[in-house]
Amino acid sequence: MFVMQQNCPLCNHSKGLEAVEGPLDRHYFHCPECDLIFVVSTDLLSVDEERKRYVLHENDINDPGYVGFLSQAVEPALPFLDSGMEGLDFGSGPGPALSMLLREKGLHCQDYDPVFGPSLPDGSFDFIFSTEAFEHFHDPVKEMNLIDERLNPGGYLIVMSMWHHGLGNFRNWFYARDDTHVLFFSLKTFLFIASQWQYELILDDGKRVVIFRKKDR
Repeated sequence: MFVMQQNCPLCNHSKGLEAVEGPLDRHYFHCPECDLIFVVSTDLLSVDEERKRYVLHENDINDPGYVGFLSQAVEPALPFLDSGMEGLDFGSGPGPALSMLLREKGLHCQDYDPVFGPSLPDGSFDFIFSTEAFEHFHDPVKEMNLIDERLNPGGYLIVMSMWHHGLGNFRNWFYARDDTHVLFFSLKTFLFIASQWQYELILDDGKRVVIFRKKDR
């Protein structure tokens, strides 16, 4: 099937987009401007299709393996957070595992998920976690604008999403075999996000976790 080349959904760049061979019966492009790899819009799942797949994920706060997985984002963020802050889990999924884990650390965190609920709470936040959510975004600019609107100046955005490391082995990359994963980021991509939304990238673990600080404006 012919697929019309489209603009990058993150930076809106259109020149030099490169078709990428990847897993599943989908079409991908790589953006040379921001280094994002993305699934074309015609291959995106519907919300109902996504919901059916999300419920198969085992995100149980009582599972030590899953707690250890979330701790990859939580532990490096703890030095920047304190008990007087208000937090949000942006994309909490069917169960509020991360907010429960943060509460065990003495931190208050509300939940938001556009598919499973609850709805986005009122007010603004001193920190926002988004763990294993960015790769699901169909409209990353809209979602980043929503995050930015709710994050206080000087606040922290903690993102966990496995990075791609170039196009060479993308076809065989297990992370792209989940058909709800439609955006694939690199450090260069996150540096673009920091520049575009006036954030400072203050920490990265080299593989899947970045921490931004929102600059005072």
